[in-house]
Amino acid sequence: MRMIGAVAALVLQASLLAAGPSSFPDHRWTLHGDFVVNTGRRLGPHLAVEATLGPGLPTTMAARAPGGGTRVVDVDSGLHGALLLRLNRKLTASGRTALSLALGPSFVSGDAFGTVPMARAELGFDLRFRRRWIFFYGLGYESALKTSRSPIAASDCIVIGCPPQYRPGKGQVASRVGLGVTF
Repeated sequence: MRMIGAVAALVLQASLLAAGPSSFPDHRWTLHGDFVVNTGRRLGPHLAVEATLGPGLPTTMAARAPGGGTRVVDVDSGLHGALLLRLNRKLTASGRTALSLALGPSFVSGDAFGTVPMARAELGFDLRFRRRWIFFYGLGYESALKTSRSPIAASDCIVIGCPPQYRPGKGQVASRVGLGVTF
């Protein structure tokens, strides 16, 4: 059942991305499936603002149970979001391919960790085809700005490095893949 939930989360996260400066005929918006819901608007030929919002993947871990056995603890990071300023650079004269750099605040918010503000940086690659279709790949890093709460007590930990927490200056790699249409 947990696997069905993970697949459903990915499928339900079909998204809107209006980011990036479109190099093909000046389309201002882009719609594509992604791992989060994105929306944004082009501000100029090389600059866009992008907002993202969507659920993280379902995650659990084993912990000691009060009676002496083990129990499963939900450590989902919850909702993820970001507000990014994206700078775009065409790689070809036609604008078919482009690289971008995005920077801005982000967050995770859920029952396990609470709300944790972060700073995010991301490199992106756009491949546009048939004038309106777009493939997007983004690889970035998010760094926590404050310590999160712990999803379980340290005394209940079974693994080394438990409890997992977001801590200031520590972060995570974030990757996004999308396919969509510009308009």
